[in-house]
Amino acid sequence: MKKTHSVVLLALFLTGCSGGASVPSGPVLEKVVLLSRHGIRSPTASSAALREKTGFDWPEWSVTPGEMTPHGAVALGAMVQAVRTHYVDLGFNPLRSCSDGVWIWADGADHRTQQTGQVWARGLVPDCHVFAQWQECGPDPVFNAISAGRAVPSKHETEQAFASMLPVSKSADVQHGLHALQTVLAPGACDGVAHTAWCLRDDVVLEWKKGAPRLSGGGATGGMAAESLLLLYSEGFPLDVFGPSSGDVPGLLNTVMPVHEAESRMLRRLPVVAAARNGVMAESIRAFLADRPVTEIPGVTTSTRLLVLAGHDTNQDALAAIFGLSWTFDDQPDSTAPDTVLAFERWRYLDRHVEVKVRIFHQSLEELRAGQASGVERSMQTLEPRNFVLP
Repeated sequence: MKKTHSVVLLALFLTGCSGGASVPSGPVLEKVVLLSRHGIRSPTASSAALREKTGFDWPEWSVTPGEMTPHGAVALGAMVQAVRTHYVDLGFNPLRSCSDGVWIWADGADHRTQQTGQVWARGLVPDCHVFAQWQECGPDPVFNAISAGRAVPSKHETEQAFASMLPVSKSADVQHGLHALQTVLAPGACDGVAHTAWCLRDDVVLEWKKGAPRLSGGGATGGMAAESLLLLYSEGFPLDVFGPSSGDVPGLLNTVMPVHEAESRMLRRLPVVAAARNGVMAESIRAFLADRPVTEIPGVTTSTRLLVLAGHDTNQDALAAIFGLSWTFDDQPDSTAPDTVLAFERWRYLDRHVEVKVRIFHQSLEELRAGQASGVERSMQTLEPRNFVLP
């Protein structure tokens, strides 16, 4: 099977970074930050709650809501091995010998991210006694500064930005996806003037809860349902759980996932929300790559060369907005699917200038279902970054 992780590349000229005394024969990879989404999980609501919300007969999962599954851990382990092989082949020293150069920091707010950090620790540097760490109490501002009480997005700016993105919900691919979802979940729910609560026709609405914005309405429910269908397929559920669409589930997912992508663009990728939610993470990455103290992540020292952050798709969406990144995959309809890894690399060249390259690793839809991540083939795209300035 062909390798299907993709690579997004951007290059920036940086100053103020110290280099080694030796004279290498080519560019040297000095530091790496890996931001990984957790492995395949069950929906964050119970099957009964999902049935009540959507009208669809959702199957029961083997784990409680929001937990990473055993299959998810296997698929994540395959991704870790693929990433490890990639960097070992590049000659990245922290993965070639046991040292104190690797630090793994997970979001302690969820068990699935703690487990994700542990899978990275076991697979990335085996036999080196590296363990994932996380904040034991309270929300971690690195992963969610809004929940941690460290930042509040401007209500006025958020509502303006949301209003400017409303046309996204009316685009042809999103409307086509909502129609397909309606057919699968609750056909007939929109019939007549007095449609039922399962109708996805209602407009997306921006709401506020405890100082944080969130979406409701048909598009928000549809985005959640689309991701839940993708999780069912990725987990390996039998095709008959998809009902009349069981004959072409990948085709169905390609049709409905634009609804989920639109949901992300309408909130999680709004710059004002992203900066508030993950500004601490972005600054920590900047500081690490510039050899400045990383005050928000305990345990990162001057000798740390590889920093792994075990987080969520919301974190990857936020960094995409903060740094002006975007990506799509031909073989995976979810741009931030389980196990997706956003990598920031610092390279030093012979003339002493430094570049930061940003790569995105992913598994195809079929690899997630099979628990695989194979091959070494890569594709690259040059991006125009924003707001990635290091002193």
